[in-house]
Amino acid sequence: MKATVSVFWTGGYDSTFRICQLSRENVTIDPYYLSDNRAAEKMELQAIDNIREKLLDDPATKAAINPLIYVPADARHKDSRVARAFHRLVTSDFMGSQYEWLGAFALEHPGIEMSVHKDDKAIALILKYGALAPENTPYGTCYAVDRDRSSEDIVVLFGSQRFPLADYTKLRMKREYAQMRLSDIVNETWFCHKPVDGKPCGICNSCRYTIEEGMSERFSAEALTRYRKYNSPACILQRKMKAVRRALNRFRP
Repeated sequence: MKATVSVFWTGGYDSTFRICQLSRENVTIDPYYLSDNRAAEKMELQAIDNIREKLLDDPATKAAINPLIYVPADARHKDSRVARAFHRLVTSDFMGSQYEWLGAFALEHPGIEMSVHKDDKAIALILKYGALAPENTPYGTCYAVDRDRSSEDIVVLFGSQRFPLADYTKLRMKREYAQMRLSDIVNETWFCHKPVDGKPCGICNSCRYTIEEGMSERFSAEALTRYRKYNSPACILQRKMKAVRRALNRFRP
């Protein structure tokens, strides 16, 4: 009987890499997409459809890849303990709001995999307030929160998930995509949160991280120009001034 592996799948580079890895194993993959109604959702879902079809047609695929399980934004799980843990952590550390509802969802799907990689902010946060421990599975090594060496908030927020890519960089994934003969899949992935004319913008968080992690070839010349302008001293100063004005406005009567 095949083991079943549940995975958060966004159609992006990292979660798609994990799906590709698992496709070479004798497992059943249950992929989940949790909606947050962002502008790129249509493109992410299309990427997932395209990639799934390619993998199912690939003779090297051993896994059964079930149809995507789509969870609408208004049906996402909520949990008060997770919410409190998240809000305590974000008082001192930046963290995307998705980690709250992913953590809550994972409580009812223990062991679901989140494909955050070595340089991701979530891994940095876990290691700042806790630790990860390797777990051997029939389909490779995975990582989980070490409950004995992690703060209660980290355990509550991330303790129900597994992190199979915690020791991976994007460049290592790029090499292994090639070793699996799946480099063409990379061009099907989607990562931008605020596309411009159907192409990656170059300035949203996901685009900036992708460029800074050595994947600038995924971007058009226009997107790279926007990225350079966004990181110019003048634009950085402008953003800081806006942040100061917002902070001051919060204290005005």
